[in-house]
Amino acid sequence: MLTSHKRRGVFVATLAATAGLLTAVPAAASPGDGPSARDSRGDVEFSVFDTGTKIPRDASFKLADLSGRYGVAKSAVEELGAGRTPRQEASEQRTLAGPDDIVGEWKERDGWNTVMRRGYYDPALDRGFGLTKVDQKHNLSLAAVKATTKYPRPGASGKEPLNGSSTTYNYRTEVLHIKCSGWWIFRTCRVVDVKTIRAGVDFRVPPGGDGKSKGVITAFCEGVPGRCPDWVRNSINI
Repeated sequence: MLTSHKRRGVFVATLAATAGLLTAVPAAASPGDGPSARDSRGDVEFSVFDTGTKIPRDASFKLADLSGRYGVAKSAVEELGAGRTPRQEASEQRTLAGPDDIVGEWKERDGWNTVMRRGYYDPALDRGFGLTKVDQKHNLSLAAVKATTKYPRPGASGKEPLNGSSTTYNYRTEVLHIKCSGWWIFRTCRVVDVKTIRAGVDFRVPPGGDGKSKGVITAFCEGVPGRCPDWVRNSINI
C-alpha cells in the first residue's frame, strides 16, 4: 500500500507528464492560428468571370477551391480569406489625342486580333463607341471586355455574327457574384447572382486608317438598363 507521501509523489509526477504531453501535441487549428485572424471570419462578397472552369452555380463550394480547381489566383483567394478585397490592377494612363486612338489590343478566343479604341459617347444623342461608351454608359472596363472576348460561353451564342455579318461579332459570357461565410479560406461559398456581358466587335478594317480594325463598338450587361453593377466591373480574375 502506498503511503500518503508516496501517493502525493505519484500525483505530482503524473501532472508533470501530462503537462509535457500537452506541450508536445500541437493545438487544434482555430481562427487565431490563421493569417489576419481578426478579419478571417464573417461574410465576403466578390465576383469572377466564368472562364470555363465550371464553378458550381447551384451548389456550395469552398473558397479554397477557387484556386485549387477553378483557376483564380491563389493570392486573391488568400486576400479574401483574410477578409480583404483583392487589389485591382491599376489602369494604364495614356495621353490620347482622339477617338480613334487604340487603348488596348489583344487576341480573342480564336486568335483574331482585337482592338479597343478610345471612342466617344454623346449622352444627349445616345451615340458612341469604344472605351468611352463602354465606361461611361455601361460601367465596364477594358479588362472586362477583353475577358468577354477571350472566354465566351460555349456554343454558338458565345460568339456569333451580328445579323449574318461577316465582320461584326457578338460575344457573351457570364459573371458570377459570389458570397462566402465561415472562416478563412475554408469559408463556404455560393453563387448569388449572374450577369451576362455582351460585347460587339467590328473586325472590318476601315480604308485610309491605321491598318487596324474598327474594334470594340460596345459592351453591356444584358437585361440591365444603363450601367452594369460595380461587382461586374470589379471581378477579381480579370
